[in-house]
Amino acid sequence: MDDADLLRALGVDPASLDPAPETVRMTDARQRFNRPCSTCRARGISTGTVRLPHGCFWLDSCRDHMLEGFRLRAGRWPAAGDVFTVLREAAAEAGVALTVITDGEAG
Repeated sequence: MDDADLLRALGVDPASLDPAPETVRMTDARQRFNRPCSTCRARGISTGTVRLPHGCFWLDSCRDHMLEGFRLRAGRWPAAGDVFTVLREAAAEAGVALTVITDGEAG
């Protein structure tokens, strides 16, 4: 599920979202707390960004819609066992050396 699909599933009109910076700093996000939920307009408790073909936008969420967003996005990321494979592939693509350490052991 890409971000456009997420917005459709949540019933959010992309045109209603505020533009967000490409790189979000914690201070940017902190200023967004308590904004109305992008889905239902209830008091928001969470904020994040979505990337669409025409830019990056803020997605503010109340508790229920934040949890629904997590549920909808759950299939979007690799399973825990695949994370190391994804990291290694990304490092190889970037041309950097990668050492993964978990529980004190290198992998």
